[in-house]
Amino acid sequence: MFFAASRCSRLRLAQRGIVLLLCLALGLQWALVQGIAWAEMLIDFASEGSVIEAVVKTFDGQHPCPLCAKVKEGSHDSGDKQTPQEDDTERELDADAVLVSHAVLIPPAGEKMSFAPLREVLTRRNEMPETPPPRRGLV
Repeated sequence: MFFAASRCSRLRLAQRGIVLLLCLALGLQWALVQGIAWAEMLIDFASEGSVIEAVVKTFDGQHPCPLCAKVKEGSHDSGDKQTPQEDDTERELDADAVLVSHAVLIPPAGEKMSFAPLREVLTRRNEMPETPPPRRGLV
């Protein structure tokens, strides 16, 4: 019993570790720090004026805090170092991946589709049912 609980907890710990490593690989730590910076800025600006002014100052980009500067620097440094020529080539490839031409399907020329068999079936079903044959000896 103890070994099963220990095994389950080790599996859960390994899963959480993998999720943490994926988050770090995607750079989500910078999004977390940026969110903390925005919350601090919102509180600071709200203490000086109205809440609406605080929201505008927080998100307009004209009043960055030191933590925002660190996030910008850190997220820029964590990206791959590329020469400008490689960067332009990569942007062109990204645009080609997004701007894919699509095929337009044109139906073949021909007669209009006819639904005559369907109409015939519907007509038959709208008719009254046939009367059953007389049954002798039921009286």
